[in-house]
This record gives sequence, C-alpha cells and structure tokens, in this order.
Amino acid sequence: MTRIAFERLAWAYVAFIWVMSLIPLSMPAMPNSDKIGHFLSYGLLALWFSLARQKKLPHIWLLASLMGVAIEFAQALTPYRSFDTHDMLANACGALIGTLLAVALLQWLPHSLRIQTDKS
Repeated sequence: MTRIAFERLAWAYVAFIWVMSLIPLSMPAMPNSDKIGHFLSYGLLALWFSLARQKKLPHIWLLASLMGVAIEFAQALTPYRSFDTHDMLANACGALIGTLLAVALLQWLPHSLRIQTDKS
C-alpha cells in the first residue's frame, strides 16, 4: 500500500473518532472502562499516522493528543456528552504508546515491507 492510500485511511479514521466521540452513546456498564477504548483508539491513530509519515513522529503524538483535548471541549458543548480530563490523559497515553510502537516497528521491519512513498 502506498503512503498516500495509507494516509487517506488514517484521515478516515480521524473522522470516525470525531463522529463516535460526538454522537450520543450509552454509558459503559463499568465506570471508567471507556478509558481503555480511548487508549486503544488514539494508540491506533498515532500508530497509523506514524507509519505513514515516518519522519514526523513527535508531531504526530502531539497532534493526536491535541485532537483528544479538542474533542473533550467539543463534548462539553453537547447535552449528552461530558468533558473528562481522564479521557484526555488516556488519549495522550494511547497516542504516545502508538507512536513508540511505530518507532519500534520502523526499526524492526525490513525496508521492503514499509509503506512505499508515492512518486508523483
């Protein structure tokens, strides 16, 4: 898969996170169990973008974390969602682990298996 195609899928995932974060959903049965979902969602987001844009890893972690902060503020403006600093922390931690996982994968994967850059 080319870098552009991989990046387009990553942007679609960004849209998915925004939609899922702002639509009304029922609360989880166990308190704070949503933090696992936050951690995994932002970990995958950072991993995906880090693999697509291999030279911008610190920026990816920061932007993913800031997106989580922005979504929390947007949720505060809705009648059915709430602002939660613990969600922001779970988002940032997930993004950090996703970025670090990408660093490890990029060092471990042979160059031939990495995402190919488009030549245009």
